[in-house]
Amino acid sequence: MAVLCSNCAGKLIFNPATQRLECATCGSSFRPEDIEDKNADIHSKYYDTRVYTCSHCGAEVVTSDTEASTFCVYCGNPAIVFNRVAKEYRPDGLVPFQVTKEDAIRYIKLRFLRNPIVPKEIQNKCVPENIRGIYVPYWVVNADFSEADFLSGEVKRGKSTVTKYYSRAGEASFKNVPIDGSDVLNDDISRKLEPFYLEDARSFDEDYLNGFYSNTSDLSYADLRSSTAHRCHKLFEDEVVKSVKAKNVKVLDSIYWVDIHDDPVYMMMPVWFFTFKYDEKPYTVLVNGQTGKVVGTMPWQKKKIYTIAISIFVLTFALCGFCYWALDNRFLGMSSFYGQILTALLAFGSIVFTKGIVGIKRILKNLKLTQSEEIFKYVKRRQG
Repeated sequence: MAVLCSNCAGKLIFNPATQRLECATCGSSFRPEDIEDKNADIHSKYYDTRVYTCSHCGAEVVTSDTEASTFCVYCGNPAIVFNRVAKEYRPDGLVPFQVTKEDAIRYIKLRFLRNPIVPKEIQNKCVPENIRGIYVPYWVVNADFSEADFLSGEVKRGKSTVTKYYSRAGEASFKNVPIDGSDVLNDDISRKLEPFYLEDARSFDEDYLNGFYSNTSDLSYADLRSSTAHRCHKLFEDEVVKSVKAKNVKVLDSIYWVDIHDDPVYMMMPVWFFTFKYDEKPYTVLVNGQTGKVVGTMPWQKKKIYTIAISIFVLTFALCGFCYWALDNRFLGMSSFYGQILTALLAFGSIVFTKGIVGIKRILKNLKLTQSEEIFKYVKRRQG
């Protein structure tokens, strides 16, 4: 429940910039470890939260007493009422927020909102009211891992290229592997948010949650083992591919096994969520609350992209036409000069086209993750 200021009984909020609990009423500040919450049982496996229900969309908004709950953070409707008090499982530790909400907004704007192809109305949506700090559950595991792989690769043999086949097998011990503890949050997104640096971790203290949301892990042990095996497999596979001296190396088949040892450590990692809708589609951009790393992308205005692409094409075509005309007419006796320009333009155009295709594929992949309904629903299930 809410932790109060010892000087004026105002509610204390954790400030990532100072790493202290601050009172908005009198301005006092305290270290989280120096605050004693008489209502909290530090030996309990659970801690209390407050659940609110939106009568408009049915979303559950779960917060501590310090977080405003006057509107639904999912649909923005003010018809939100207190429902019940719930107990959540107490994590072993957490990495506190170090990036402030203002910094998160600034990082998002620097990354996306200066781009002319991003709709202007999204700029107006990037405001504190649409950004929420959420502690995301992670399990930090140690594991023994073994794997056998069958691969193919292409090698030169004289003037031709032939396919060769390889086999690799080995064992590895993985330490402090972070596994996303939410079955709802897409694993590709959680991996993109990494790294989180555990040297900044603190023992769990509810005071760090003041002013933020959090979510609890919904993975079973079988789910955790499966996620760990998949994560270790990807790390192992990357190294195996590097060990094969060939081109276009592909893993054709894999057999792997994992054994989680020790007790996995239940941690909470800080993430800022910028959630909005555009053309009736949900978008969520994430910011690592420790490092400021931005994950996701923005919708763009197709008309502007077409205009820019057509303009570049017309300009390049015109320059190439001029160079051909100059070569044909030996304009000013400088045909070799224009030939060099033409060659450079063609080379530049090829490079830009290739990189453009790769870039568009990457943007579309990120856009698919950003538009994920699962992430959008994850935000409305946050707890604090």
